[in-house]
Amino acid sequence: MEKYKRKKYWIDLRSQGPFLLKICSVWAGGTLLLCGLLHYLADEELGRSFYSVHLRLRNTWQILLPAVLLSGGISFLLTIAATLFLALRQSHRLGGPIYKFKTLFSKLTAGSFATDFHFRGGDLLYDLGESYRIALQANRERILHLQELTRKAESSVRDLHAKLLLYPLSPEEKILLEESAELVARLNEASSSFDAGTT
Repeated sequence: MEKYKRKKYWIDLRSQGPFLLKICSVWAGGTLLLCGLLHYLADEELGRSFYSVHLRLRNTWQILLPAVLLSGGISFLLTIAATLFLALRQSHRLGGPIYKFKTLFSKLTAGSFATDFHFRGGDLLYDLGESYRIALQANRERILHLQELTRKAESSVRDLHAKLLLYPLSPEEKILLEESAELVARLNEASSSFDAGTT
């Protein structure tokens, strides 16, 4: 089986854009939090070191190291927590529709064209679900039309079969008549195996 390499990662602006924007906003918020904490803690540390007569003078790195470690640690942990929460939430909005599509494709494999499924409004694949519903509805109408025609064809062939048996027919004609009736009956049975479902 030939493998295809993905050449384009930016596929759908409407579905990918909001997710990437949320991730970037979390990172930007984390960076601003880092800057704010660093400014506040460094200012406090510098103020205590330079203006307190009870502390001996230290170099700038020794003064700022606790502020850098504390602000970096807090902003890093909060940014990671927010990113994980966002990723979990977005994956849930994607995982639900994927599970739903697996169920729908299993039903389609079994011959069901029911369109009575629902997606949540915030799901990432909501538009795809609606497109799938439209496709099912179109084929559902075709299946219903086909089932109606095969029922009528079977009824007509059955009536014709009963009437023609009253006339003297050659063995070849009887075989052809029996085969036609059997084929139409099998066609009706095959079309009846599809479940058009409810709208």
